[in-house]
Amino acid sequence: MNFNLFSRFSRYILIGFFVAAEISSAGSIFSRRGIGLLRYRDNVRSIGMGGVGIAVADSISFYFLNPAGLTRVNLSRIQSNFRYERASVDAVRSTSSGLFHDASVNGLGLAIPVSSRQVFALGVRPYSMSDFEFSQKDSDSTFVESLSGSGGVSELYLAYAANFGKLQAGVTADFYFGRLNRIWRLNYFSRDFNNSEDIVNRHFTGIGLHAGVQTQVGRWQLGAAVGLPTRLNVKTELNTIFGFNEKRQEGELKLPVWWGAGVGYAPNRHWLLSADYRTQRWNSVKAEELLGACGVNSHDLSFGGEFIPSFEALEGYFKRMSYRFGANYKLLPYEEIGGTKVSQWTMNLGFGLPFGRGYNRIDFAAEFGKRGNLTDNGAEENIVLIHVAVIGSERWFQRPRRR
Repeated sequence: MNFNLFSRFSRYILIGFFVAAEISSAGSIFSRRGIGLLRYRDNVRSIGMGGVGIAVADSISFYFLNPAGLTRVNLSRIQSNFRYERASVDAVRSTSSGLFHDASVNGLGLAIPVSSRQVFALGVRPYSMSDFEFSQKDSDSTFVESLSGSGGVSELYLAYAANFGKLQAGVTADFYFGRLNRIWRLNYFSRDFNNSEDIVNRHFTGIGLHAGVQTQVGRWQLGAAVGLPTRLNVKTELNTIFGFNEKRQEGELKLPVWWGAGVGYAPNRHWLLSADYRTQRWNSVKAEELLGACGVNSHDLSFGGEFIPSFEALEGYFKRMSYRFGANYKLLPYEEIGGTKVSQWTMNLGFGLPFGRGYNRIDFAAEFGKRGNLTDNGAEENIVLIHVAVIGSERWFQRPRRR
């Protein structure tokens, strides 16, 4: 069987299911195209501020999109992230709606300053997620047809950052790996017919690179970052219930170039305001290099701020907490039915809880918003995401001060 033919056929199956089928289960119905929904996010502090992080950083969190921010880290840091997502799904032509929940570990990282000017970091984090299921009965109720998907792509990263006077710079090597599963089933109510099942498993591996710079001019903080185009190796296996197997067919999936820029402004020690813009050229990727999906240029626009009432150790605990707010708007990278585009917006809130004499912190962030809309996309999701990060510190590779 020709996999290109199967890929084109699967696109028509998806369209038919989306228009007429019941939503059986889904982390997001918009994760069914390409490699799924992108999870290309920064840390929880950043999310609480709307997703900003290209221009701003602090000494406790360590940032991913712009590795130059690692130069602020002054102690060895261990950071673990957790995520909870709730999506309420409605579709115009579907006979059902759904309410879905998902909770998972959302990354683990380690940052180590080896001198006052150099920092190394490594960790693992999700890059994309796919989780959906549709089903429908034929007009005579003789069979049930279903299509489901699961899996995603993750990345292991290794970053280095250095301080060159007023300029901070960093570079990150990204090692991608993961798997996507697609299962199509046809189950008959009568024993006179044989059920059918097709399973497509795709395995991904690849290496990428992204880098960034930051600087400060008076009360202004400026930053820029870029990710180079990356090609992932894709090994595909197709298995059917009738014994047809075609394994280890290899191909490529392309992740296009992205770039972003940000600006931050600190009118005083207690306030920080920031804005970021990031874009990725998915329309430069052919459908056959994107698992049959049609790409569109994605955009990500973030605004946010942070307020810390006091830095005095003897002040009340609530005065030493960090209070964050922000908003985010993004355009997703895949076309929907009829060539429409899918947008997502969120309002963001967050706060930081210092502990251990202020050297450690627990960060919380919440996002409330909507993905897609009924008029243009035929479906929409009301989403709530809760993020938690625990950041601890140790003194490694640092000499004690002499008296």
